[in-house]
Amino acid sequence: MNIKVIIFIFFMIASFLGFSQKNKDEKKLQSVNGVEFRHQWKSGKCIFKKRPLQLRLEVKNTNTYAVAVVLQLNYYQSGILKEQSDSIHLCMNPMQTKKGSKNGLNFSAGNFSEDDINNPSFTYEVNPIQIIKMRSCQENK
Repeated sequence: MNIKVIIFIFFMIASFLGFSQKNKDEKKLQSVNGVEFRHQWKSGKCIFKKRPLQLRLEVKNTNTYAVAVVLQLNYYQSGILKEQSDSIHLCMNPMQTKKGSKNGLNFSAGNFSEDDINNPSFTYEVNPIQIIKMRSCQENK
């Protein structure tokens, strides 16, 4: 076989394994006081190991003013609160979006396995505790 074909096949397999994603649900959207919360369970496979499920959250301020947002993630099993994240504090300028681990918005599955999360008795809630209108946000650079 031609070496270029072998390299091409290797990269195709590596990219398939590296970027394949499992979605528990479609992206969910909730909106509270002009702040949108999108969240979705994702897992990925790397060539050498499987990464655990993470809840990836994206927060967008659709208001024309800055807001301070305090939120928390709650995990329920059979309607009973089993785990809770620490409070996340965000200050967001108008039309700003924040997501990812840099902003503390990727959450692990905690003590729950993938089977637990896929069980219909498991639910979670993105709980916006406070949304406060602000004049502006001074971000640390």
